[in-house]
Amino acid sequence: MSYRSTHIQIIDMHFSGNVSVEEFQLWLTQVETLIVKKQDFVLVMQTDVETTFPEQYRALQAAWYKKFKSDFFKYCIGLVRLAQDEADRERLNTPALHAAWRVPYYVTLDHADALQWAIGRWSCKK
Repeated sequence: MSYRSTHIQIIDMHFSGNVSVEEFQLWLTQVETLIVKKQDFVLVMQTDVETTFPEQYRALQAAWYKKFKSDFFKYCIGLVRLAQDEADRERLNTPALHAAWRVPYYVTLDHADALQWAIGRWSCKK
C-alpha cells in the first residue's frame, strides 16, 4: 500500500492600512516557519492603495532576507503580486523584478487568477 498526502502551502498576504512592526514581523515569521520546516510554498502578495509600512520595515526585511535568502529560493516555488491597477501592474511586471526574485513570478489584477496561478505552480512542483 502507498499513501501520500500533499498540502498546498499558499501564503495569501494582504497588506492594508497602517502596517505595524509586529504585523510585518508576523508575515516574515510565517514564511520563515515554512522554510525551517523545509516546506515548499507559494506567496500571493497584495498591498492596498495608501498602505503605510513602519520606517524600519526595509531594514527588517533586508536582515531577514540575508539570513534566509538561499532557503527562500529553494522553497518558494512561486510569487504572485496582485497589482492595484494597470499602472501598478506595469510597475510590478518588469524584467528587473522577474530577475530579482529568482523564483517564478507573476503579476495580475485579479485575486482568483492569482490563486489559480499559485495552485498551478504547486501542481508543477509535485
